[in-house]
Amino acid sequence: MQEKRQGNEGFLDRAIDQLPVSDHFKNKSVELGFSTIRNITDLGWGKVMKLNGFCYSWFNELVKLLKNQGLLDFLETK
Repeated sequence: MQEKRQGNEGFLDRAIDQLPVSDHFKNKSVELGFSTIRNITDLGWGKVMKLNGFCYSWFNELVKLLKNQGLLDFLETK
């Protein structure tokens, strides 16, 4: 798992509009002010959930995306 994580960290810095995610995820990310997954993980899930316009379906897609990439532990409370 550690090897997968290290190989995928660059994934966090890719533009969200270039990722294999739904249009809803892309649009909601823009609405919330995020352009990369790292923008989200740097804020932490606790603060993300308090953002005006937060959406659980968007967050669920984020969690699945990070889990599939072996990067879920980057989404910590801050």
